[in-house]
Amino acid sequence: MMPQWLTVADCKAVLQSLLGAELSAYRGVAADWQENPDIDSLERLHLAGCVNEFFRLHETGVEDRLLMTSSIDDWASLVAQATMETSGLTFRTSGSTGQPTAHLHPWNQIAAEAKALELCLADVLSIQRVLSWLPLHHLYGFMLGIALPAVGQIPRLWVNSHALPEITSGDLVVTVPPRWDYLARSGKPWPPQVVGVTSTAPLCEATADHLLELGLTGLLDIYGSTETGGVATRWRPDPNYQLLTHWLRSDHLHIQRKGDTVTIPLLDKTHWLSDRTFHLNGRIDDVVSIGGVNVSPSLITERLLALDSVDGCTVRPIKAASQTRLKAFIVPAASEAITSDEIAKTISQWPAAERPISFTYGAVLPTNTMGKLTDW
Repeated sequence: MMPQWLTVADCKAVLQSLLGAELSAYRGVAADWQENPDIDSLERLHLAGCVNEFFRLHETGVEDRLLMTSSIDDWASLVAQATMETSGLTFRTSGSTGQPTAHLHPWNQIAAEAKALELCLADVLSIQRVLSWLPLHHLYGFMLGIALPAVGQIPRLWVNSHALPEITSGDLVVTVPPRWDYLARSGKPWPPQVVGVTSTAPLCEATADHLLELGLTGLLDIYGSTETGGVATRWRPDPNYQLLTHWLRSDHLHIQRKGDTVTIPLLDKTHWLSDRTFHLNGRIDDVVSIGGVNVSPSLITERLLALDSVDGCTVRPIKAASQTRLKAFIVPAASEAITSDEIAKTISQWPAAERPISFTYGAVLPTNTMGKLTDW
């Protein structure tokens, strides 16, 4: 299915998001593509490769034309024309659960999800405008910031700044948990008939409750992943998720798309209340084998968090001399010296396989622009 709804303006907005993020990562410093930064030949080659992968331009044979110009308007026109012949878009995972991996989302699946979300939202709000305060080149950002307004023919505004513009009745505000936390702490009342959408990471109940107390008409929580796309939604504070209309339950661990026989595993434990309703019971275990011993990084994280001197913690497996071991990122409650001393005394009593061999200390846990924990 060719995306008749994807315009040159849509492509330009996605390109600005993608190129800004990729150039920032390449240079190691923030780069805003809306200011048309100068790029050298090696940067152009790298960025052209990123655009080719994301939009799958190699399927049309026009990818080399990206090297003939550095104008984002020319790139947007080229991409918009090419997508009439490509199979879909390639989204990469954040790497929050391992090495980033690429996943093709065909155009028909993207359109089906956008229409399912539109149906879900229509029960609560007649959307007049979509405000997307998040990167558009991530799956969640593209689905809510580009595909939903395009399929529904709704005006959209991508907010690529540190604050939202003035919000008016009929707005759908789409962002990530850290920014919802910020908006809740601001204490600013919401205009009538404004709905929010959150995804990518858990949003704490206190934040959701406070946003609703401040007058937000509704807060939609989307459950899914880069691998699956959006799977189900719930209106906070309801704890139960409802499958989106394009999904069917296969069994208690798998789902499948309507009209497709392929079953897809869920990444979390689910308790099904009906064929379309469930609630989550935590992630499926993350056990890794270290020296022949099964170890859960999440349980090690919990044990370290139980220490008085530890304010934040995340633990990941790493490869050390071809062996799997653990590393930890620690946010000290007071001083690094006190925390490291308490950790050293504590883990000296643990089995070797459970002891992290590397500790990194910082003021906050490492997260990406979507609010997900990342590697360090």
